Amino acid sequence: MNPEDRAWSRLQNHAAAQLSPGFAQRVLVAARAGAKAAPSFLGQFTLGAATAALCFVAVTLFQAQRTGGDESSTLADWQKITAASQEAELGQ
Repeated sequence: MNPEDRAWSRLQNHAAAQLSPGFAQRVLVAARAGAKAAPSFLGQFTLGAATAALCFVAVTLFQAQRTGGDESSTLADWQKITAASQEAELGQ
């Protein structure tokens, strides 16, 4: 057994010691009892729509912030190019 396997084994034993007896059975019973109260289709649809709306708002805000910085940087670059072009025209 390599050191990594021994470390995982120790962690697994330590974690198992933290659980009280019958923990797995209680979890299964609770899960089966909760399975009867499944969310409704309307609830699932509402959650999905709210998530999509939040994602859309987040992407829109991020893009607006990012685009604003890009525009000012691009404008500054074009101003430099224009100034250089005007200097070149005057120099000829």
